[in-house]
Amino acid sequence: MSALPKGGALRAWAYALALIVLCLPVMSPDVWWHLSAGRWILAHRAVPAADAFSFTLAGAPWIDFEWGFQLLLYPFGLLGDGGLWAAKALLLALAFLPIDGFLRDRGASAVERAVGAAIWAAAILPKADLRADLISAGLFAWQLRRLHAGRASFLAGFAVFACWANLHAGFALGLALYPAWAAVQRAFRRERPEGLWAEACGAALGTLLNPFGLSLYAVFSTHALDPVRVGVAEWGAFSLRYPFQWPLAAALAAGLWAAWRARLREPGLAAAVLALTAATLFSSRFNVFWPAAAVPLLAAALPARAVLAAVTVLLAVSTRQVEWGRAYQDMFVARRAADFVVSQREVFAPLRIFNTYEWGGYLGWRLGPEGRVFGDGRYLFHGQLGEAQDALSGPEPLAAFLERHRLDGLLIKNYPTRISGVRVYPDGARRELSRPWYAAYLPRDRWALVWWDRKALIFVERSKAPAAWLAEHEYRWFRPGDDEALSDALSRGEAPAAVVEAERARHASGRP
Repeated sequence: MSALPKGGALRAWAYALALIVLCLPVMSPDVWWHLSAGRWILAHRAVPAADAFSFTLAGAPWIDFEWGFQLLLYPFGLLGDGGLWAAKALLLALAFLPIDGFLRDRGASAVERAVGAAIWAAAILPKADLRADLISAGLFAWQLRRLHAGRASFLAGFAVFACWANLHAGFALGLALYPAWAAVQRAFRRERPEGLWAEACGAALGTLLNPFGLSLYAVFSTHALDPVRVGVAEWGAFSLRYPFQWPLAAALAAGLWAAWRARLREPGLAAAVLALTAATLFSSRFNVFWPAAAVPLLAAALPARAVLAAVTVLLAVSTRQVEWGRAYQDMFVARRAADFVVSQREVFAPLRIFNTYEWGGYLGWRLGPEGRVFGDGRYLFHGQLGEAQDALSGPEPLAAFLERHRLDGLLIKNYPTRISGVRVYPDGARRELSRPWYAAYLPRDRWALVWWDRKALIFVERSKAPAAWLAEHEYRWFRPGDDEALSDALSRGEAPAAVVEAERARHASGRP
């Protein structure tokens, strides 16, 4: 790309776009169980080999393949939400540095490097969060840059992969890159880096320096056969249903065009773009690796102004729901409900409380080292997703689910689902009422609602909580989505107006 007028303005525009993505709040609910694991590692001076955070799978074998990441993350967690945001921004910056170095190796101009940053930001957006995946993204980009430059050595492979295998499972893609790169170079009669196979052997040996040895590789078969891939957005196939993936869609399309243009000139990068595009379409988790191969091809191949204009529009549209100015956005965490459980620790500690899957990590972190949850975001609990979904299909399946797990309470989503029922009055009159799902699923004679907001509901079994505590905290009448039944009860004198107003005031105050 030739020198452009007003290059400084273009660079500022491009880096501002990258900065927008860098400044996104942390949203991942997995952060919290990672912090719990880091806390456990420091307390026990060991790597966990069994579950210690739940009452459902306590003692079950657990291959904690991200223990190094958790240990590094824990000090940031002690600094609160701001510390987590700083860790996320740092990881994103480190993930881009090898790509920027790759652009420098290719003689990219200052404008081209800035455009590369904007393209990278658009592509990384779906995973621009506090994730161990970003470590793999940076190391993969480092590795690809070295191979493209013809550099390889046994010691480099051994040292890097010995670390990588204790930080994130993405090292497997790094191992696969060696034979794939050699095969493409051979197919197009290009020289492969001297010492490539030595580095590959060093890398393979380095991965064995982990607390689990060869058992670490069992994680890949577990994840490959895991049905959660089709039920959770971050594991599922690429989809335009999710606005955060719209900028990535445009980047993938441009990347295919650039790979086709470069197929003869740079077959290794072109093949990597094609393979990583296919992998990303299969599972959106692979999108963190895609920029390492595609950005070097795209930065100099597209008009800078057109790229920046497109990225600006796509980022503006896809980040509309972001709560800017917050270090951590509680999109996937029921923070206030968890705070209530923690504030009432003496009552909840003996109970077996069900929690919505993605909320378990934060709840466990807040409960502390002795706290136990139903499940959290770890792969150990993926089986709970389908079971919990089936349980919510009707009152009988839910009752069976609660009995099977011997549950004393629920921290569950405030689903908008409503049901219609007919109330028969003592005089034989009948009236159809529209009520929230929990009215039928969790009968009030057994289950007491003790906390609610727009996001979450907390129920406890009456016989398992102190009567005085229930009298102080239960919402018997002022309950979410049940206005029609409340009006009916008030009109017939069944609901004491003073009690209703007291419950309304308590809820409005937000106090436990």
